[in-house]
Formats: sequence, structure tokens, C-alpha cells
Amino acid sequence: MITLPKLLFRGDNDKCNKRLLKSTFNSELFMTNLISGGNGREIFSSSIGQLVNNHITTGWDKTHFLSFSTDEQRAFYYGSEGKPFNDVLYENENWDFAVLTFDTSLLIPESIKEIERGIYSAQFIPSCNEFLPTFKVILIDTHSHLKSIVSKNSFDLTTAITKADNDKEWLILPATPFNHQGEFTAKLDAHCITDKRVYRYE
Repeated sequence: MITLPKLLFRGDNDKCNKRLLKSTFNSELFMTNLISGGNGREIFSSSIGQLVNNHITTGWDKTHFLSFSTDEQRAFYYGSEGKPFNDVLYENENWDFAVLTFDTSLLIPESIKEIERGIYSAQFIPSCNEFLPTFKVILIDTHSHLKSIVSKNSFDLTTAITKADNDKEWLILPATPFNHQGEFTAKLDAHCITDKRVYRYE
């Protein structure tokens, strides 16, 4: 039986509005950077290990992944960028960053499969009708996966492995096809996002 961390946390301030976070916050969707004009087929052009390395080490501007952590405090750190903050209620988008909680217990248990070391495919019942009957995701335990491929790759993974370990980072890839065009959607259905908290800087 495959056991995943029950809760994954994401801190996000989307300060450049690449993910349309504030305008979609009360919808049933969250966006990846791909929504702002990336190449939907790029996810198939390199190995998952290379893409994870790019995302963690150099920053992939049009990344298809959303970063989460098993460590809630790391999520707060990335959302706040280390700045002091106060709790506030959501009102007229008058907040600076959000912390989201993804609950893996809402995944369909029999759909969860480990396809490579640290890489899991799974499905859940979506909140948005456009994705029915199921929404597909790939979850990546970045540290576990990168450690498993370190001896098989010509590119250096040292920095990525260190960062992945420090941040307890997991990546979520929306893996539901988009309009039958051979691409994955840039949208993450929010059914498994069970908590959305927002904060203002002091």
C-alpha cells in the first residue's frame, strides 16, 4: 500500500500575477505559471528529473508544477518571503499572500500508483464539471526522486537535492489533458485544497 503525506502546504504571494491567484482565489481552480503563456508540450521534452532540477535550481519561469511542502512553516516562509505578517480575513483581494493545504486523503486510493521512485500518479473527483469524471495529478517527492536518479544523470543535482531536502518539497503537476491537444492543463482543480488562508504583511 502506498502511503503519501496526508497534508501538503503551499505558500504563494504571486507578486507578478503569473498565476492569477487573487482573481481565481474564490473559484474552484488554481493556476500554474503555464497559464501565462508557457509551452504546454515542454513537460514531455525532458525527463521529469531534468524538469524538477530546473524548477528547483534555476527557477522555471513557465513551470508546469506547483510547489508544496510537508513542512507548514516552509510554506509560510515562501509565502511571506520571510517578512512579518498579520492574520486577516479575505476581503476585496486586500491580502499579500496565501497558504493552501492539499489533502491527499481525498485522492482516490486505488488510483495512486508509484510510476518511478518518488513520483506518484493519482486521480480525484473534481469540483469543476469541465474535468469530470476524474482529475489526474502527478505528485513528486523531489528529494526522494532526485536521490534515486543522481547516479544516472550527467547533469549536477547537488543543489536541487539540498534545496529539496531543506524545503521538504513536493511538486504537483496537473496531468489532465487540455482540449485533446497533447498538452496538460494549466489549471489545478481545487477539490483537494481543503484550507485557504490569507495574510497581510505587517
